[in-house]
Amino acid sequence: MVLSTDGNRLFVANRDSDDVAVIDARSLQILHRIAVGRHPFGLAISPDGKHLYAVNVYDNSVSVIDTLSSAVSATIKVGQHPYCAVVSPDSHSIYVTNTQGDSVAVLNAETNRVVATVAVGAFPEGIAYNSANNRIYVASWSDDAVSVIGASTNQLIGSIPTGKQSRAFGQFIAELAH
Repeated sequence: MVLSTDGNRLFVANRDSDDVAVIDARSLQILHRIAVGRHPFGLAISPDGKHLYAVNVYDNSVSVIDTLSSAVSATIKVGQHPYCAVVSPDSHSIYVTNTQGDSVAVLNAETNRVVATVAVGAFPEGIAYNSANNRIYVASWSDDAVSVIGASTNQLIGSIPTGKQSRAFGQFIAELAH
C-alpha cells in the first residue's frame, strides 16, 4: 500500500480481486476500486503524486493509474513475474523488479515504455531509490545480496553480500496524518 503525496488517500493492492482500493485516509472509507492486471502486488506513487503504478505479477505488466481520475491510463509489459517498483525523485523513471527474469525493467514515465533492462541477482524482489547518490538498491533473494544500479547509466554497479535469503517488499505500513 502507498499513501498519496497529500496524505488524503491510501491505495491498497488487492491481489486476489485484481484491483486497487482507494481509501479516504480521514474517513477510512473505500472511495472506489480500480481494476488492474492479474495479481497486483507492488505499488509505487510518483513523487509529484500524479501517477500510481500497480505491478501485476501474473500479467507481467504495470498498470499506470492517473490519481486524479482514478483510472488506468496505460498498461506496460515488463519482464517475467514483476514484483515491486520505485519511482525516481523527478517522476521520470520507474524501476520494476522481475523476479523470474533476474532483472529490473526501467520504464520511461512519459512514453510508458521499457527503456532498459538491467540484469541483477537471482530472484529480485524489493527495490529502493536513494536520491542522495542516485542509486537503486535491489534485494535479490536467491543471491543473498543487494544489487546496486546507477540511475544515470542504468548499469549494474555492484553487489553487496547481505545474509541468507535477503528479502524486501517495500513499505507496507504508511503513516497517516492525524
